[in-house]
Amino acid sequence: MAYEMRAGSGSLFKNNNKTTENHPNLTGKIMLPDGAVHYISGWTKQTAGGDKYISVSIGKQVNQSAPVSAHNQAKANGYQPQKDSDIPF
Repeated sequence: MAYEMRAGSGSLFKNNNKTTENHPNLTGKIMLPDGAVHYISGWTKQTAGGDKYISVSIGKQVNQSAPVSAHNQAKANGYQPQKDSDIPF
């Protein structure tokens, strides 16, 4: 089964193409609640107290070659299926 993005979630992966210190350590994609898919970047940083954290930035919208599934688009738009007690299964 192929990975299917869901509204409100995304993934970050190690950036193997990092060539300067300003480039992000992590890159990936995120689907916003409205169904739009954007690039996301992450930088590993450290506080003055020595605690590590990841700073993130959402970038430009991804031009999708494959449309978002109808299920995910409907869910992103707030669709809630109605329960029908007359159905015998």
